[in-house]
Amino acid sequence: MDVEKSNFKKQLYGVFLFNLIVLLFISRKYSVFFENAATFFTKVFLTLTTFSHFFLLASLPLLIGLFVFFVSKSKKVTKVIHIVFSVVLLVVIQIDTIIYGQFRYHISPIVLKLVFGKRSSDIFQFSAINIIIASLFVAGIIGMQILFYFLSSKLVANNIKLRVKATLIFFVFATLFSNFVYAWGDSNYYRPVTQVKNIFPVFYPLNDDDLMEALGLVDEEKVKRNKELTSTDFSNKTVNYPLHPIVSEKVPNQKNILYLVIDTWRYNCMTEAITPNIYQFSKKCQVFENHISGSNMTTGGVFSLFYGIPATYFDTFTGQEIAPVFMNELQKQQYDLLIYGSSGLENPPFNRNVFAKVPNLRVFSKGDSPSERDLTINQEWMAALDKHDPKKPFFGYLFYDSAHGFDLPKKYNLKFKPSLAEVNYLDMDDDYDPSLLYNRYLNSLHYIDELLGNVFKQLEDKGLLENTIIVITGDHGQEFNDCKKGYWQHGGNFSKFQIRTPMMVFDASKAAKTYTHQTIHYDITATLLKDYMGVKNDLNDFSFGKNLFTPIKRDYFICGYNQKFAIIEKNKITNIYPSGLFDVTDGLLNPLDDEHINYDRVTEGLSVMNRFFVKPNAKN
Repeated sequence: MDVEKSNFKKQLYGVFLFNLIVLLFISRKYSVFFENAATFFTKVFLTLTTFSHFFLLASLPLLIGLFVFFVSKSKKVTKVIHIVFSVVLLVVIQIDTIIYGQFRYHISPIVLKLVFGKRSSDIFQFSAINIIIASLFVAGIIGMQILFYFLSSKLVANNIKLRVKATLIFFVFATLFSNFVYAWGDSNYYRPVTQVKNIFPVFYPLNDDDLMEALGLVDEEKVKRNKELTSTDFSNKTVNYPLHPIVSEKVPNQKNILYLVIDTWRYNCMTEAITPNIYQFSKKCQVFENHISGSNMTTGGVFSLFYGIPATYFDTFTGQEIAPVFMNELQKQQYDLLIYGSSGLENPPFNRNVFAKVPNLRVFSKGDSPSERDLTINQEWMAALDKHDPKKPFFGYLFYDSAHGFDLPKKYNLKFKPSLAEVNYLDMDDDYDPSLLYNRYLNSLHYIDELLGNVFKQLEDKGLLENTIIVITGDHGQEFNDCKKGYWQHGGNFSKFQIRTPMMVFDASKAAKTYTHQTIHYDITATLLKDYMGVKNDLNDFSFGKNLFTPIKRDYFICGYNQKFAIIEKNKITNIYPSGLFDVTDGLLNPLDDEHINYDRVTEGLSVMNRFFVKPNAKN
């Protein structure tokens, strides 16, 4: 009986070894993102760290299986539970490699909330082929487990030594080496080593500055400089926003204000061919050719558009349901609020920050696809405008989502051909040719442009253009592996492809003009509040923005959100992560050495970024 139990445990260990091989094979997808790994020492560290980390992950189903067997004494129950946990582990890691490959973040509660939260289908659309491939992959992993049990039983039956002790000794050595080197690298801000913390999922290595200092393994000067960059404390949640009470005087002849926002609008995609209606309308507008969103994804893009401050405040403002000064002033000045988002306003939770104080907020739109919901908001907006009391000013917000989902009505007359028939996100890797996908994206924009054409016509027919300020922009950009770093879509980096977006303002009292100076989403509400809504406060009281129409040179700006943000200078991006790690690249994401970091400027940026957080020792 003891021999039988021992052999079954060996069989479990054999299956573990096979799964480890599969897991290490999958983990190769992470290794392509290692940078500055040319030295022999770094290669050894990364190799041993990869082995030890995924050995540990692979051991979790094994340990669970051994525990179940110890409790139940049942081989069948143990096999079933062991197979379930092994399949879950391999599937989760495979999904994580796909997410990380396209967006550079891992599966997390935030990602799960976006995918499975309220109205998640408004954000993510999975095609039939995606579902089929995923199902086949899971079935294949299950079949693989059955095969591994069969092969493992043969190994045990043939009394082939599994070298358990030798393997464990090597694992312990690799783990100790990996953690010690990481602790040294972390203490010295040596990024070729510390990069693994961001690249590998659930990687929590040793940090021990005191030990490294005691051993004399710390470069004190380098540590001092780098600590200044990672000293930003987001744990202080006491907010002072705005810095002073807002003082405003209602202006005579109040202007209507209309935001027309296109989700995922790439900066070079406002042309006569792609968006003919917007292009024609732009000839009457103030066009800003070098405009930048406050983030590389919707969460921060919309937040910065309304608040005029970085979305590093997103979580805090959401938790406390702090509305933007802009929305407060609209309500104070008795604007009618006509809010129409194609994607839901509960996920991301704009109903708890941007629109937190809007009564009877419309939080979702009818429709089974982005294109259907875009049509819905257009129809509801036009109906609402027909009924609107012309004696009252209105604020309108229309958010179009078709381009984000590469979506079109089924019988839409395609402008750009050939166009991809169905999007398979799993295909997007370094070797993927984006031509057909890009054409589908352009067709989605062309469809949105048709809808906006109807909006423009109604405003003109009703004689509202003369008294309406119209802001047309995107929430962020869209990348098609332009930097040749494996990035697709948005949310992954802060290159111009993901953060630049078209922007124009229509004001009938201003002659059409094109501006080439850099503008940011922060500047939009800053300009509206000061120029059109009679706010008397200094801009610094409530905004990071400047006046749109006044060319002002920025040495740097802050872009991003809580989970990842950057200090961006000319052709230099300093990425700062929640872990306290950071790295620096050029504008095309090529890594730069520490000598390229302007420590004074980045430290200043981090200090300025905390403007609306009250310092712990601040006195009233």
